[in-house]
Amino acid sequence: KAILAVDGNPSGKTIDKYKGTDASPTETPDVHFTLDLFYAMASISKLVKANWFFGIPFISVDSDGNAGLVVQYAKQILGSNLLALQLANEPDLYGPHLKKQADYSEADFFADTQTMIQKLPITEPILAGPSICCMWDTNTVLNDGYMNFKDSLAFIDVMHYPNNNCATGADAVVPQDVFPNYLNHHNVQNVVTPYASTAQLSLAAGKQMMMMETNTASCGGFPGVSDSFAAALWGVDYGLQMAYNNFTYALLHFGGQNVYYNPFTPPPTNMTKYRQWTTGAVFYSNIVVAEALGKSGVSQVIDLQLDNNNENRAGYAIYEKGVASRAVFINYVSNPGASDYTVQVAIGGQQTGLPNKTPTSVKVKYLRADSVSIKYNITWAGQTMGQQYASDGRLYGDADVQTIQCDTTTLLCDIPVPSPSVALVFLTDEAFTNSGGAAGDAEGSTLTFATTYTSGKVHPTIDSAALAQSNGRNGSLPLGATSKGGALNTGAAERGVSGAGQLLWSVAITVLGVVGGAWMM
Repeated sequence: KAILAVDGNPSGKTIDKYKGTDASPTETPDVHFTLDLFYAMASISKLVKANWFFGIPFISVDSDGNAGLVVQYAKQILGSNLLALQLANEPDLYGPHLKKQADYSEADFFADTQTMIQKLPITEPILAGPSICCMWDTNTVLNDGYMNFKDSLAFIDVMHYPNNNCATGADAVVPQDVFPNYLNHHNVQNVVTPYASTAQLSLAAGKQMMMMETNTASCGGFPGVSDSFAAALWGVDYGLQMAYNNFTYALLHFGGQNVYYNPFTPPPTNMTKYRQWTTGAVFYSNIVVAEALGKSGVSQVIDLQLDNNNENRAGYAIYEKGVASRAVFINYVSNPGASDYTVQVAIGGQQTGLPNKTPTSVKVKYLRADSVSIKYNITWAGQTMGQQYASDGRLYGDADVQTIQCDTTTLLCDIPVPSPSVALVFLTDEAFTNSGGAAGDAEGSTLTFATTYTSGKVHPTIDSAALAQSNGRNGSLPLGATSKGGALNTGAAERGVSGAGQLLWSVAITVLGVVGGAWMM
């Protein structure tokens, strides 16, 4: 339950949370928020061109007028940056979670939706629904009556997690048991393919299809899985598989300090003065998918079903206005050196019967880590966002965009795909420039921004390798202290620290031979 406090919260805070009364496993709180939240969102949009989806309070069916206020101010303050307003959230769980009567049905949901639409200040298609996750069949809901509301809908949306981590006790899932599930292309296909017919219904109605909420597993994900490089590989595969099945948007859920699948997590409250953020593995997935789809907004994605649809590998071709622009290859196997593979790529020619347009060279960016279980030593084109509590939102290190020369005789480009990794191949210079990832500098470093908040204190650091080789103080300087003010009576106070700063088909891609495998279109 969410309430917009137009005149502010009694506490003076932008957001206040109160213990809820439902039976959801996450104990969803009641949230009271002020207009400052909308203004903060609008300010973010001015800085980084962010667009928003916002949920409308549905439980009370606007009996108190609160939902109408949310719609009014969301549209007014966010303007064109508001993509849609979500109407209901997992209504198939309203009964089991005691948000509504225990026997809450599809018919009840249709009646509530009709009442809400009649009350809300909307005349345009701006809603997203039905936001079903678990108990009801989405196509049945659409065909049984929900599409009667299509004039108010911008998006047909669903919510889905591939695994359930909400169970406790004897029913709890052991993370190590499901770890292999995130290293298997077939599993990704099996998660998304059931929604293919739903996407077709959406397209036939002129609506966009979206995944409103998803991530590696419900209720915060699995420790050691959702926060590992395996999740990063899975995230790239999952995102592109959704694009292949006509999803327009997908939103990764995140939560607080005790959530494992977060794309990013702030430091705990008592560490904010001297620690930075933690960048999660799936954030790297976002960067790769964004650059693979590019900035054109007209990308077409094809699952190449690489090497006879090998479960340990995945390959995608991305076209823009019918022209092959990029390709993505994933190696799920964690056996560096011994399980590397090479993809031979040609554009046109060969068995396609189309003119050959294989370039003389291609650029490749790699998402790498030493193993699938690694959490933080993840690099994108040689750069990383650092270790736990060490990210300020920027990629650090020298960008490593590899140029691979293609064979002008065989008209093939050999693309190495190390184990484990993702290879993003730019088939033209224009595709590279328009990926969004080349905006940082001429070398292709992804454009990132530092956080704007500084603590007012300077926290010097020293490279661990340099520290290991240092001679220490040689006994020439007096001892200081680790507590604030504790060095005031020692010579350490005199030394100080100076000057430190705060800081997307006119030709076909043919994949020929994956280490001896068959070719695919």
